[in-house]
Amino acid sequence: MSRSLCGRTAVLMAGVAVATLSNPLLARAQTALPPIQAVAAPEAADPARSPGERQVTGELLARRAAGTADTMSLVAGEPGMAVYANGGFSSLPVMRGLADSRVLVTVDGVGITTFCPNNMNPPGSYVLPGRVDAISILPTLSPVSAGGDNIAGVIAVTTRPPAFAEAGEGLRVSGEVGASYRGVADAVGATLQAAFAGERFSLGYEGAWSRGDNYRTGDGRRVRSTLYEAYDQALTLALLTDHGVVSLRAGRHFSPYEGFPTQRMDLTENDSSFADLRYEGTYGWGEVTAKASWRTVDHEMNFLADKGGSATGGMPMNTQGRDLSASLAATVPLTDGGAVRGGIEAHRSDVDDWWPPVAGSMMMGPQTYWSITAGRRERTGLWVEWEAKPSADWTTLLGARVERVDTDAGPVQPYAWTGMMNMPDAMAARAFNARDRSRADDNVDVTAKAIWRPNTTTSVEFGYARKTRSPTLYERYAWGLGMMSSSMTSFAGDANAYVGDPDLKPEVAHNLAATLKYASLDGKRGLTFGVYRSQVEGFIDAVKLADLAKGFVQLRFANVDARLRGFDASGHAQVWESPALGRGTLTGTLSWVEGENRNSGDDLYHMTPLTLRLGLEQAKGRWTHQAEVEFVGEKDAVNALRHEPKTAAYALFNLRSGWKGDRVRVDLAAENLLDTAYDLPLGGVSFGDFKAGGSLPPIRPLRGPGRSINLSLAYAF
Repeated sequence: MSRSLCGRTAVLMAGVAVATLSNPLLARAQTALPPIQAVAAPEAADPARSPGERQVTGELLARRAAGTADTMSLVAGEPGMAVYANGGFSSLPVMRGLADSRVLVTVDGVGITTFCPNNMNPPGSYVLPGRVDAISILPTLSPVSAGGDNIAGVIAVTTRPPAFAEAGEGLRVSGEVGASYRGVADAVGATLQAAFAGERFSLGYEGAWSRGDNYRTGDGRRVRSTLYEAYDQALTLALLTDHGVVSLRAGRHFSPYEGFPTQRMDLTENDSSFADLRYEGTYGWGEVTAKASWRTVDHEMNFLADKGGSATGGMPMNTQGRDLSASLAATVPLTDGGAVRGGIEAHRSDVDDWWPPVAGSMMMGPQTYWSITAGRRERTGLWVEWEAKPSADWTTLLGARVERVDTDAGPVQPYAWTGMMNMPDAMAARAFNARDRSRADDNVDVTAKAIWRPNTTTSVEFGYARKTRSPTLYERYAWGLGMMSSSMTSFAGDANAYVGDPDLKPEVAHNLAATLKYASLDGKRGLTFGVYRSQVEGFIDAVKLADLAKGFVQLRFANVDARLRGFDASGHAQVWESPALGRGTLTGTLSWVEGENRNSGDDLYHMTPLTLRLGLEQAKGRWTHQAEVEFVGEKDAVNALRHEPKTAAYALFNLRSGWKGDRVRVDLAAENLLDTAYDLPLGGVSFGDFKAGGSLPPIRPLRGPGRSINLSLAYAF
C-alpha cells in the first residue's frame, strides 16, 4: 500500500474511533428483522424520497428473488433498468442505456472492484438474492453523497441489518430458512438466516447456496455455458452503545464454476473473503457514519466442458485482487428542515493478472504471460451536499464531489519473447514496458436539483448532474496485441478482442433529467414519468484495429463523444375491490432509450429496445396472484463496429401466485408460460454454442430461457 493511502486511511480510522467514543446519543436506535409477510409499499408521495428513486423491497423483492440466483436481475423490472446477460448470477446492470462500471453498485454501502478481464465477478455477484434485504435505484441525478466514479447513477444493495431485543425481553432468537427450485435450468437454492440478540448485542448469520444447469430455450435446446454454482455467507456482530451501533460483518463468497455463454472463457473458481467495520450514531449536532472495508479475491478462468475444457488442458488465467476502503460522513440538520452533509473517502484496488504456461503448447509458453502486474487504482474523494427547504413546496439539493484517481501498472511479459506466433505480443510488451504507465485524474462531480410538491399528491423533480468515471485498470492496461491474447479481454459479451490504452481520459457526463410523480392519497392510483438526456465527453467506446477470423474484430478502447436520451414510466391503478374478489390492481412500466457515438454516427452498443410490461394483480386474504405480459420491441439500432446482432420483437407471459402466513411463505410462478423462443436483445452472442458447433459463422445471438416453473418456500422462526 502506498504511504499516501496509509496516511489517509489512518485519518479515516481515527475518525471512526473518535465518532465511537463521542457523546451523547439523542435516541437509542432499535432495529428488527422484517417480518416474512412484508408487503410492498404503494407509490406514495413520500416527502423523504426523491421522485426519481426506485425501491425493490418487501413483497416485490420476495416475488422476484423466488425465480433467480442473480441479484442484479432483480432490478430488471424497474423502468429504465435492464441487465446484460452474463453468467448465471453475474448479470451486468444497465441504467438508462449506461451499463457495467458506469453504474456504481454498492453492497451495504461498499463498492467492489471487478477483478477479471471478462467481467465474471462484478459487484452484484458477491451477494445472492437470498441475502438481499432491499435495493435502491438512484438514476441520472443521484446525489454526490451516494458515491462517485460513475456517470449513470447508483444501485445500493443492502443485506439484512442487525437486530436487538427490546428492553426486558431477554435473549431473542430469530431467523428464516428457505429453499427454491427453477425448472428451466433444474436450478436449486437454499438460504439460512439466524440471529441471537440481547438488548446490547446481536450476532447474526446469513448463508445462501445456489446451483443451476444449462438452461433450456423455448425451442427445446440447451444453451451451453449457462451452468453455475455459488456459496455466499456472512457473520455479523453488532453492539448497541449509548452513542450508536458498531457492527463488524465478515464473510466469504465462493463459486467453484460458472459458465459464460457470451465469453471465450469460463469461471473455474472465484474465492472472495471480506470484512466490513461500520459505526452509525446520532448526536446533539447530527449523525455520523464511519466505514472501513477489506476484500480479497482469487479468481481463475479456463474452459468448462461445454467449451472443450479438461482437468489438465485448456488455458488457465489467474487473477488476484484486493480492495481496501474507508470513509467518514456526517449530517447536520438545519432549522428549515434541510441538512448539510459532508464526507471523505479512500479506496484502493490492487491486482495481479497472469496466465500460466501450458505444457506442450508452442503458443502458450514457455513463460508465464503477465497481463497486469502490480496494478493499482487509488481513489480519494471529498464531498459536501446542501439540502434546503426554502418553502413548504420546494426542496433543493446542491452537492459537489472532488476526487483524485491514480492508476499504475508494472512491467509485463508475453508467453515468449521470440517466435512468430508471439511476435505481436512481444513487440507490444516492449512498447508497454518502455513507456510511463502512471496516470492521475482530477475529477469533479456536481448535482443540482429541485423538487416541487404543489400538493399532497404530486411532485416534480428536475435538475442537472455532472458525473465522472475514470477508466478501469483493464481499459487502460490490457496491452496484448496478439489475436489470442487480445480476445481474452472482452467484457462486452460480443466475443471480440480488446486492447487497452494508458492514455484514456475519464468519461464526463452532463446529465439533464426530470421526473413527474402522482400518487393518490389512498394509494390506489399512481403514475411516474421521467425523461433524461446525457452528453458524455470522453465516452469509452472503441476503434477498430483489425479484422479477425470467423467474423470477429480487434478493437482498441478509445474516447469519443456520445449522446443518450430516453424516457421511462411506471404506474398502477386499482380496478376493483370487493369481499368476493379481494383487491385488483393494474400495473405497468414503459422504457425507451437511444444512444449515439457522435464521432462515428454509429449506435451505441447494447441499447435496450422499447419495453412494455403490463400486469394484473389480485390480493385476497393471504393470497396474491399476478398475470404479467412483457413486450420487447425489435432491436434494429445496433452497433456496427462490434457486429452486434439484431433481434426480433417478442412477448412473454408470466403467472405468479404467493401465499403468506404468519411464519410461512410460498411462491409459485410460471415464467414464459407459452414457452416462447426468442433472442435476448442485450444477450450478446452465444459463443458457447458457436464453439460447440465447430465455430462455423455466422454466430447467433444468445437465446433467452424457455418456460420455467419456479417454486420458493420460506419459514421464519
